[in-house]
Amino acid sequence: MNDHPSDKPDIKPKAPPRPRRKAEAVPVASAAEAAAPKAAAPKPTLKAAAPKTAAVKVGASPLAQTAAVSAVPAPVANSAPAPVRATVVNLTQSGAAEVEAESINVRQGGIGAASAEDITVEIGGIGRAHADDIAVRLGGVGVAHGEHVSIELGAVGVAVASRIDIKQGYARAILAREVHIDQGGAQSVMAGHVTLGKQSGTFILLARKVDGDVRTILDWRGALAFAAVLGVAAALLARRKRA
Repeated sequence: MNDHPSDKPDIKPKAPPRPRRKAEAVPVASAAEAAAPKAAAPKPTLKAAAPKTAAVKVGASPLAQTAAVSAVPAPVANSAPAPVRATVVNLTQSGAAEVEAESINVRQGGIGAASAEDITVEIGGIGRAHADDIAVRLGGVGVAHGEHVSIELGAVGVAVASRIDIKQGYARAILAREVHIDQGGAQSVMAGHVTLGKQSGTFILLARKVDGDVRTILDWRGALAFAAVLGVAAALLARRKRA
């Protein structure tokens, strides 16, 4: 009994085996490289952003210009230094703007304004000094106001006190009850009692009593006459200007 061709099993040819791929070589790090720590990547540096200033456009409205200007921070003004306050202040080769104390000693230094019971200045200067006792040696004071002011080998601009002693020094203006000048001079003196030592003199002297070797250019009579002459000269100049 013959079998029909359709009854035979289909036999498919087997595919040829695929060639095996060779294993790719993978680079293996050495033990030293594996053990070494990895260097951290450099961090990017952040730059501080500069404050932006608002730009004001030309022709912009006044409201826009005001808003732009207000956006810019206003500069902060430096505050004035606070005055030095203490019981005793000693300044050596230094200075201060303002000092308030019971006793102030200045040596090779300077103070703008000083207020105390007693002030001593040696090789230094003070702009304004107010104290019961002010002693200056090899220095200067702009304005001295106190009970007793003594200047030795120094100078004072304006001195107002009950008693003023000047030895080998100079004063521009003096107003006091009693003044003693020894080997010194003053431009103008107004006092109740003035004593002038040797080699001393004044330019204008107004005093109720004067003792010593008086060397003055204008006394109280001369000062009055000088003032009268200045008044006449001023009147003549005024008339010429009007003419």
